[in-house]
Amino acid sequence: MASYWIQVVGAKDTGKTTLIENLTRELVSRGRTVAYIKHTHVEPSLEAEDTDTARLRAAGAAVTALTGSDYTIASRSSGRGVEELSFRVAAPSDIVLAEGFKSTPGKKIVILGGDLDLDSLEGVVAVIADEKSECEGPTYTADQTAELCDLIERLTAAPPDQTWVTRLLVNGEEVPLNPFVQDVMASALEGMTEVLRDVPEVETMELRTRKIGKND
Repeated sequence: MASYWIQVVGAKDTGKTTLIENLTRELVSRGRTVAYIKHTHVEPSLEAEDTDTARLRAAGAAVTALTGSDYTIASRSSGRGVEELSFRVAAPSDIVLAEGFKSTPGKKIVILGGDLDLDSLEGVVAVIADEKSECEGPTYTADQTAELCDLIERLTAAPPDQTWVTRLLVNGEEVPLNPFVQDVMASALEGMTEVLRDVPEVETMELRTRKIGKND
């Protein structure tokens, strides 16, 4: 299960994919399993429109998958955030390198250049620039792959500033949850409460639910 994700963000054509490619090679050489997720503003398509899976997706299938002896390509009918993708899609990788997702909360490596507004970004842990940047945090050049991977590994090893302790009981029996799943479940619930009116700042949450008949 993916336990840590980091976003690589920057303006178009600033070298994001190349940087992630180099980081992936270095991290894999260190024994890490790495997943790559890319955010796109155009409708993604890995297949021609006349393929069987494309036809079934057009017919309304929520998920289609094309599998061979070595690889499986799956397509879902709606977009996902990097948090859910790390939880559901990127398993069993232990580091997720996400290209884009600049508005998503999380740690970010930022490539300067173009029309990127650095001040609008939260969670910046490193900046890639040819010259020393005025922003807080370390600055690297794009060829400092090993040093950037050192930073990523330090971040994965460091405990978060704050996390959730979550318990799940099904039919009165507690279901064991690892820390990552505890945090994902509670964060999802917290996000849903934020859209409700008159809800105070969340410190603790309790949700109880049970199945009933539709006419009860």
